[in-house]
Amino acid sequence: MEDLIYSFFNASILFFLYKTDAFVEYIKLFRLSKPFEVDEYEKYLDTVGEGDYWMYLTFKKRTFLRKLVSCPYCVSFWLNLATFSYHQNVVFLIINIWLTLFLFMSLNFLSSKSQ
Repeated sequence: MEDLIYSFFNASILFFLYKTDAFVEYIKLFRLSKPFEVDEYEKYLDTVGEGDYWMYLTFKKRTFLRKLVSCPYCVSFWLNLATFSYHQNVVFLIINIWLTLFLFMSLNFLSSKSQ
């Protein structure tokens, strides 16, 4: 039962990465704006008006890695694969993938209802 905590943890990571500006704010806090192109992202927001950091990354340069990182479902799979490498249980992997996506979608639904 305690192994299911990874699903909650992964869903929380996905939510904070893709549905909030927490990633960009932490990048600014740790003064890593230059390698992550945060200044250009903010200029992009001024011109376009809406969007998020992950959309900007794929808009700026279409590479496979940027598309992969901008997809929450792909990141979910890789996060769960990392937990699988620790536990070495295929059933655990399948349950965690589905539970992580369910929790992530539930958080999205709840946050959209509250706005």
